[in-house]
Amino acid sequence: MLSLVVADLRSKVSLWSPALLALIVCAACAGGVAVAISSGLRTAGSAPGPDALEGVRVLGGTIGMLTVLAAAGVTGSTAGFVLSAQSQDHALWLIVGFTPRRLRWTLRLEILALALVGAVIGIPLSYATATGILWQWSTIGIVAPGQVPIFEMWQPPTVLLLTVVSAAWGTWGVTRRASRISEMAALREARSGRPHIGWLTAMTAATLFGAGCVIILAITAFPLGGPDDRAAGALSALLVLITATLLVPAWTIRPLLWLWTALVPSRSSSWYLARETCRFASTRSLATVVPFAIGSSLVAVLHGGGTVSGGGSSLAEVGVLIGPTLLVSWTGGVCVIALISRSRSRDHALLEQAGAPPGTVLRVASLEGAIYAATALLYGLVFLLAAVVLLHAVADIGLNSAMTSLPWADFTCLAGLTMGTSIGAVLLSTARRDSRRGARTP
Repeated sequence: MLSLVVADLRSKVSLWSPALLALIVCAACAGGVAVAISSGLRTAGSAPGPDALEGVRVLGGTIGMLTVLAAAGVTGSTAGFVLSAQSQDHALWLIVGFTPRRLRWTLRLEILALALVGAVIGIPLSYATATGILWQWSTIGIVAPGQVPIFEMWQPPTVLLLTVVSAAWGTWGVTRRASRISEMAALREARSGRPHIGWLTAMTAATLFGAGCVIILAITAFPLGGPDDRAAGALSALLVLITATLLVPAWTIRPLLWLWTALVPSRSSSWYLARETCRFASTRSLATVVPFAIGSSLVAVLHGGGTVSGGGSSLAEVGVLIGPTLLVSWTGGVCVIALISRSRSRDHALLEQAGAPPGTVLRVASLEGAIYAATALLYGLVFLLAAVVLLHAVADIGLNSAMTSLPWADFTCLAGLTMGTSIGAVLLSTARRDSRRGARTP
């Protein structure tokens, strides 16, 4: 089985390379948080701020949890898309005599091998990440200025373990589904764009959604504590709802994409082609939107909600909390765009054969990237408005003052970065794939 795993990975190295890059970034960020927590706890006594030890524990634990969750989601999106793209090969393996159990563990060994390679490369990078995290923490006084990472023997194995756990967590259901599907269904689904949600994922999402709703009902029906406590409870409930809705993007983000694109009154053929491509290829669309939606929704709730509630959270302070999470999620979005360039190149080749000029092909590609980014930004906008309305209800904050106090300049910059990253990655991956295809054409 090991020889098969190695041979399969070597034959599809170009397909797996974006997933490997995502694993390297996940290892560097998750490991960097672990190293920063360890170093901060050892030197908390020399920190200038009060309660530095407790600050490192709480802040480090929160950052670590968000980063691992984002790493699991990104790994699931990238590796899951790679496995979905190979469903025809997996169907052939089943036809020639593979048992579902053997196929399942072959796929899991492939992901384990990639996770180990990504962790080995990410271990030295994690210390560079920890240096940046410690510098951020020094600006809020929980570690001493100039603090550098302190090496300990348990740190590299911990980075290795975090990477493997994130990869296994994000891809366990995908590998199980790839091994259980029938041969003919796999061959048929290789050409289908419909996403799939497992029953365990659906139950987890429903449980989290119910928990978030219960928290909201509790703080509105029983307004205990002061306004600050109720505002903190409201923002915590929204974070739980973000996690719940991102677990089932086919039920949340997909309807949002269909709704807003249907409301755009455009008769452009390029827009129509881009819109229908994003709608039909729902699996690749959701895999692209989800990483960017993670970043936009977290910034909307933590930065926007924190500002409205009077916490005075600046963009730099929010970056201290979710900086590694944003890096992981955005890298995952770019990697997924690189992964889907192969299927997009096939679509564009069909357009060219149908007589579409090169300018139309590029416009369709750029509009696809714009649709991905706009859907992620609208998802964040939904939670931003929910935060404003909820804080108005539980913390007695006026709607007019809340809307005017929002950091619109920061949101505009982040929206521009998201849009530019998405469109640029789509155009770059399309240009590289087309240039390779042109070089192979005699």
